[in-house]
Amino acid sequence: MTSNSLLPSHTLADEKQVTLRLVAALQQEQDLLSGNGDADKIPDIINDKANIVANMATLADQRHKALAALGFTAGEHGMQSWIEQHGSAEDKHVWEELFALAQSARELNRLNGLLIGKQMAINQNAMNILQGKSNGSFYGPDGQSSLRSSGRPLGIG
Repeated sequence: MTSNSLLPSHTLADEKQVTLRLVAALQQEQDLLSGNGDADKIPDIINDKANIVANMATLADQRHKALAALGFTAGEHGMQSWIEQHGSAEDKHVWEELFALAQSARELNRLNGLLIGKQMAINQNAMNILQGKSNGSFYGPDGQSSLRSSGRPLGIG
């Protein structure tokens, strides 16, 4: 008889809880990236996400090893096969919830990446203007560039 700790489903509840923490961290990050809250908290969220992802990887590795020991492929397809053949109704339910949460986390991460890219473009544009490297993107009422630059960068230091 197989011990419960050797079943691929053994880590599912823990994986679900850790994934819920990741989704919450990504949502908090998104709020901060959108300008809602103190942006100085972003490094803390990044550290928290790194710890959560490391925990997720450890749990997934345990599940993958259990699947491999039972002759299934280590991954989503192997887990789905194991669930269909040997999993309980509760296993199936938790697996479906975990899968949905992982998809939510992927989408939040994708959107956060877009927000970061947008902010980086804004920052780069501001730096270009401050350094006199503007491409003339500011126009006056006459259609002419209203930004006059000598082309000299700001003196720093």
